[in-house]
Amino acid sequence: MALSRVDETDLLLPLHEGAREEPRWDTFLRRLRQRTRADLARLTVGTNLPPPLSDLAPDRLRPSRVYAAAELDEAPPGDLRIVRVAKLGGTSAVLAIHSTDRVFSAADGALLSALAPHLAIAIAGLMREERARDRLAIAEDALARAGAGWIAFDQEARVTDFDSAAERTIRALTGTPPVLGQRLRTGDAEGERLLATLVATPEEPPRALLLSSTPRLEALLMARGGASIALIRAAISASSVRIAAIGALHGLTASEARFAALLADGASIVQTAVTLGLTIETARNYSRRIYTKTGTHGQGELVRLLLTGAAALA
Repeated sequence: MALSRVDETDLLLPLHEGAREEPRWDTFLRRLRQRTRADLARLTVGTNLPPPLSDLAPDRLRPSRVYAAAELDEAPPGDLRIVRVAKLGGTSAVLAIHSTDRVFSAADGALLSALAPHLAIAIAGLMREERARDRLAIAEDALARAGAGWIAFDQEARVTDFDSAAERTIRALTGTPPVLGQRLRTGDAEGERLLATLVATPEEPPRALLLSSTPRLEALLMARGGASIALIRAAISASSVRIAAIGALHGLTASEARFAALLADGASIVQTAVTLGLTIETARNYSRRIYTKTGTHGQGELVRLLLTGAAALA
């Protein structure tokens, strides 16, 4: 059965656009229910079907074949038409219509059959969007864990976008976050002037600049499609999670890991001793044990080891 022009307008458009609705596919399912005079219409991604279809096992349905209630022992009372589509990677979607007192016609089953390939396309698009969102979330989390964030600028040096890590860094520096549509204010006139000059003519390779001298904030400016992206980094604090990761990776006790984390943050052995309430001799003993366990030869090697390892992302 070919879809009519009315079906293309009433059903296909909301099917392909429905993944962005809340709840998903609400318009498509409402129209499908009206079109088939069903009591309910369900579109489910995955293998767990909602009531009254929860007793059905989708994996037992051959992809793209429309089943009637009479063919399924687990079907709920009433009449049913159900079709499953499967995509590479194991993702399945099930489209079903159900009625307690109406027997569906052959045309109703043919409609689901005609919709199946379009449903497969819609589900593939949804999976691509969800993968892209997941990758973006992972990438932003990795940047934030490394203390990095980004701010986008137009050629007038106005902020056009920024991530949460950059917002936190700028807020800590100035007391206020970046403001969309306005120039970035760092409190350093020379840094603001240099930023405005560089973003006016975006170019490769990336260019480094000092956004603020006190407190110090550096940026790496990259050209992106006529605009500019500034990558910035903030100091990574010795959090309890990071300290635990250092201990687990290098076989250090909790106190040794805390000591090592402070050294990695740039503190001297004397400063670390004061922070932890240790004598200088005890602190030196700590450092020698840490160097032995980590296989390093001094604070410089230890700092490089910790800042380039997985613990720096904890």
